[in-house]
Amino acid sequence: MHITRKEYLLEQKEKGRRLMGVFPALYPREILWALDIVPAEIWDPPLEIRQAGAHLQPYICSVVRLGLELILQGKCDFLDGFLFPHTCDSIQNLASVIYDFIGARKPCYFFYHPKIPHGHTARDYYLKNLKALAAELKRQFGPLKMDSLREKVDMGRRISELLGELYDLRAARRLDASNEAFYRTIRKGEYLFPDDYIAELEGFLTQTRSEESRNGATIILSGILPNPPQILTLLDDLDVQVGHDDLLNGSRRLLISNEKPGDPFEYMAECYFHMPPCPTRGSSISDRMRHLLSLINATGAKGVIFNVVKFCEPEWFDVPNLQEELKKRGVPSLVLDTELNQGLSGQMKTRLEAFIEIVRVHRESITTKH
Repeated sequence: MHITRKEYLLEQKEKGRRLMGVFPALYPREILWALDIVPAEIWDPPLEIRQAGAHLQPYICSVVRLGLELILQGKCDFLDGFLFPHTCDSIQNLASVIYDFIGARKPCYFFYHPKIPHGHTARDYYLKNLKALAAELKRQFGPLKMDSLREKVDMGRRISELLGELYDLRAARRLDASNEAFYRTIRKGEYLFPDDYIAELEGFLTQTRSEESRNGATIILSGILPNPPQILTLLDDLDVQVGHDDLLNGSRRLLISNEKPGDPFEYMAECYFHMPPCPTRGSSISDRMRHLLSLINATGAKGVIFNVVKFCEPEWFDVPNLQEELKKRGVPSLVLDTELNQGLSGQMKTRLEAFIEIVRVHRESITTKH
């Protein structure tokens, strides 16, 4: 039986777990799990913005505006606190607005992670901040038990393995799932407790694993998150598969390390420093370009869609250069400047359809040459 995100969170609260509203995007979820806290990530709640505009400039991205609106409408009153990672200037400013100006009646916590380039002190800095967060949370949620942290680190590693398998199967065209179903499943990790998420991923793998290779055009999807979701629906209707993604709330934060967990803090640090390139961590254009090309080569994708949230500065700093480099290599790309939950306008639908036609022609021309 399907239940909504809020219904699930309220069920967890009835079980005695605490709930933490977490703003995007990178944070040590294992520490929260080990304290019996359910992270409820705040990305794109389906709301009409009525009050947030009084507190934010009109050129702030809709991730931030929707997050503030969620709080101002009282839809976070059942949460036990908020966590603000140092993702970008807008998220940091939002933390100030909520903590200092609107008088949030919930405890607010902050997590700072190092930006690239990583010097020799970056690892020590990250470890220090992991332990500092645990110490801060102790005052409200009690001490962090190392046995519990080790258990949750193992569960996080299992989740990464399952996600990696799903991504690999999709890249090999051996996953019988629509784009919409794939991301609906992946995004359940934004609020499910780890044991429930593991069961969800295992079930999805069992249902969708295929021995037959899928046909059709393949693209790479880049940006922050797969929203508006109607983009995925249109790609499904056009028989186009997202072969891989370069999304902040997708593969960019798959916490994968080849090391086996030893000390849990060291392991979490190892995972962080092995993440794919991301502008929110200060990755270079050249690193991002190499990563995009590796995804294109691994999937046989014939085009890239940059689905960029309007006013997202980290993304917009990179996209023009990435698009130019792809053009030099003969890879078609499309840039969509979107507001979250805006739906799919006729103009956007026409642009997507035209781009997919270009991708198909490009795919056929390469096939003919070979």
